[in-house]
Amino acid sequence: MRPGSELLVRLLEKYERSAAFGQPGPWRQDVIVRLDAREFPAAFEPEGREALADLRAGAEDLLRAGAARIVRHRGYADGLPREARLGPGEVERAYALAAGFEFVPLAEALRDLATLVESLRAAPAPEWMAAYLDRVASGIARADVSALGLQRERFKRERGDVRDALTAAVALAPGASGWERVISERIFGQSKRLAAVRALVLEILLRADPRWDGVSRDDAGDVLEAYGVRRKAGLIRCAGRGTMEVAGYAYELEHFAPTAHLPEAWADAWVEAIVRGTAACITTIENETPFLAYVEEAKGPGGLGERGELVIYTAGFPSPSLLDALSAARIRKPALDFRHWGDADVGGLRIWWLIRSRLGCPVALYRTRAEWLEATIDDGRVSRLEPGERASLRRLRDQLLEDPSAAAPDVVDAVRLIDVVLRRGCKAEQERW
Repeated sequence: MRPGSELLVRLLEKYERSAAFGQPGPWRQDVIVRLDAREFPAAFEPEGREALADLRAGAEDLLRAGAARIVRHRGYADGLPREARLGPGEVERAYALAAGFEFVPLAEALRDLATLVESLRAAPAPEWMAAYLDRVASGIARADVSALGLQRERFKRERGDVRDALTAAVALAPGASGWERVISERIFGQSKRLAAVRALVLEILLRADPRWDGVSRDDAGDVLEAYGVRRKAGLIRCAGRGTMEVAGYAYELEHFAPTAHLPEAWADAWVEAIVRGTAACITTIENETPFLAYVEEAKGPGGLGERGELVIYTAGFPSPSLLDALSAARIRKPALDFRHWGDADVGGLRIWWLIRSRLGCPVALYRTRAEWLEATIDDGRVSRLEPGERASLRRLRDQLLEDPSAAAPDVVDAVRLIDVVLRRGCKAEQERW
């Protein structure tokens, strides 16, 4: 960089982070970069005499070019540049000068993103994604990219990834079906691109899709699977009794000990075993350790079979294929009872509501109920509720009360559980049982 280039970049980057960005003058305060050891440590080291001279010369160059104003030292360093300042009168000239070394203005990056959003809004999308794109577009007009989960500086630095992530999120919103690399090839023409921007895609979907409202990022690792994106072969993990017929062979479910790991390709045979078998109750369990402990507590698959129960591990939010299989079993065997054992937090309740909504029938809360949480909180074995989780639970509570099933016993129980969480300000994982 030429002398003054680094200082000019610092001024413009600070301006682009500030509340003054895009605002006409007068500003409440100039953008200020001090020429001191804190801002430019290398220039103030014993061997940095040449760098310091270049820095000060660069400040004088910016002053002469009308790209900055200078505040000078008094006293021992009288007359030497102490601060470079950028105000409304210098912004245009500063950007013009920065264009000479390929500095990309934030306004340009925002315009490119606005153009992309406009094209994405023209494509068919679920209502929630259309509403999200409206929020993104509204934010861009104010130079606010917080709807993407980013600050301006990171957005500008990763703008290419952000564009691709938003494109992928919109493409996935209606649902997809296939392996991650295959879907990536369809969207980008590059099989590895979706994996490269996966974290940003996940962040956008968590912010856009209301079913993830308040779900912890720690619990959202497999959210893309809910949109049909597969990174590993799908499994149905369960325990109980039933006979599956696959490729002319019969497999007894209770012979898979301690639990069965069935390929998703066996889903139809698994559903057939449920329909023809003795299972009268299906229990879904959110986390792996409680699932394994529950099977052990029941004396294994045989014990579950004796009491007419099939237990399924959902691994957090259940995959679309598992929900499809459970829905098929419910339709073909309407007498089945369903219940869910999960965490007493936003994620656990949203998993329960997703299962209930997809099955279209009552799903009783099992073990994680209001009275259990009260006792658990009294024992002091809980975590405090975060403000964002509190707001998400209130929205879920309103959603449940407005639903046509609001008077159903399982929904009433869920509202009672939410009320305890909100009133006591605590949450608990199912492992506390």
